[in-house]
Amino acid sequence: MNVVMQMQHKYDPETCQQLIEEKIDLPFFRVICDPVRSNLILFLASNGEMTISEIAAEFPQNRSVISRHLDLLYRYQVVQRRKAGREIYYQANAQVVADKFADAAVNMKALLSLPH
Repeated sequence: MNVVMQMQHKYDPETCQQLIEEKIDLPFFRVICDPVRSNLILFLASNGEMTISEIAAEFPQNRSVISRHLDLLYRYQVVQRRKAGREIYYQANAQVVADKFADAAVNMKALLSLPH
C-alpha cells in the first residue's frame, strides 16, 4: 500500500515537460540562448541604440544573417526598433529580459515545490 501511495505522487517525464512548458516561456529562452543572438543582446545593451549597418560591421556574420537574428529578437520583444528615414535603429529591451527571467524563477520555484 505504501508503494502505491508513493507512486501516486510521482510525475512522469511527459507530465513534467507539460508543466514546464505551461509555466516557462521556453521559446523565449531558446531564442536568447542562441550564441549569435545572445552576443547581439549583450552588444546592444553595452553600446546603446545602433543601426543595422553599425551592428553588422561588428559581427563576422553578413548583414542579412544579423538582420534575421534581430528580427527574431524583435518578435520576442528582446530588442526595440525604430525607423528614422531609411535607417532602422535597434536597442536592447532589458526590462523584458529581466521580467522573463523573474517570471521563470518564480514559476520554476513553484514547480520544484510540487508534492513528490
